[in-house]
Amino acid sequence: MEILPPKPSQSTRENAAPCVGIAGRSPIFYGPDGLRAGWSIVLYIAVLAVLLVLSRFELRWFAVHLQQKSNQGGNDFHPAFAIVAESTVLLVIVLATAFMALLEHRRVAVYGLDGADRVRQFFIGLVSGFCFLSLLVGILVATHHLILSSAHLPAKQTVAYAAAWAFCFFLVGMTEEFGLRGYLLFTLARGIRFWPAAIVLAALFGFMHKGNHGESPFGLIAAALIALVFSLSLWRLGHLWWAIGFHMSWDWAESYFYGTADSGVVSAGRLMHAQPAGNILLSGGITGPEGSAWILLVVILAALFVWKTQPFRGIRLTEK
Repeated sequence: MEILPPKPSQSTRENAAPCVGIAGRSPIFYGPDGLRAGWSIVLYIAVLAVLLVLSRFELRWFAVHLQQKSNQGGNDFHPAFAIVAESTVLLVIVLATAFMALLEHRRVAVYGLDGADRVRQFFIGLVSGFCFLSLLVGILVATHHLILSSAHLPAKQTVAYAAAWAFCFFLVGMTEEFGLRGYLLFTLARGIRFWPAAIVLAALFGFMHKGNHGESPFGLIAAALIALVFSLSLWRLGHLWWAIGFHMSWDWAESYFYGTADSGVVSAGRLMHAQPAGNILLSGGITGPEGSAWILLVVILAALFVWKTQPFRGIRLTEK
């Protein structure tokens, strides 16, 4: 039971000083939940930018030492580069989030990593991502818009590349989900509510793919729509682990298992070779399956899967 303090008398109310925010702090900067969402995001982005600039020195050092290894795979993208880049960016995001969590007196896990049934939902996400990407590839093959063939790699290399890309895409899932739907979504939702914030960040997620070689306008839209599915899962479960698992296995199946292009990027050591055929709008062209119009159907089915199978627990925006 909550015990309320006695109501102040009329004279007490008249003599009270006007409200200037929490503990005398300016209401321009502080609200009921602490530092206002807009200022929190500005500070977070500033910290993130500084750390990313500092991390460039590390990436340059690794780029020189990994150049010879990457040349072994020809012009294809090598997992060593991806692992170094993604782990560096993930570390930067975790450090920036930890700084803001300390400042706002919250736990880092509050921003999408805490909640019930995390392990099970992560593995459900893994299976779901692979199945939905396989559905998309299956449609393209059945409609003669994608031709698959074996890469014929030795067994030892096949296993090594499979493991390397799995680890890489786990980092990708963590980086992109925690980076865009962790602190940023949590904080922006405090200011403008959850779904407007989710739409803004989904548009940002799509725009971030614009710099990828071979990306198409339709591919950018598809990326934004997939981001909304991830936000739907966060809204229902209260954490990001299904989205992280889905993101990981979707990218792994697309780039390694089926060997298709991902925003125009082709991965080294892929299990299969994929060749788009026919109408670019249906095949995706050099963008890959995410540039195909068929992805709209797959995204709708994925959203329905989340809606029908995931229990609604909600996301708490004021939890400490």
